[in-house]
Amino acid sequence: MSRARKPFIPDRQVALWIGYGGIIIGAVALWDAYEGRGRRRPFATKLLPGG
Repeated sequence: MSRARKPFIPDRQVALWIGYGGIIIGAVALWDAYEGRGRRRPFATKLLPGG
């Protein structure tokens, strides 16, 4: 039986907030890079969360 490794972020709630915050910041950055500047997004970015 293998042992589970210790989580990088011990508190689950903090890990969730960091993860969701990263998705939101990434979606805003992608929007700003393309739609905010009047450019079309590459097809691959439409498959990303928040895309």
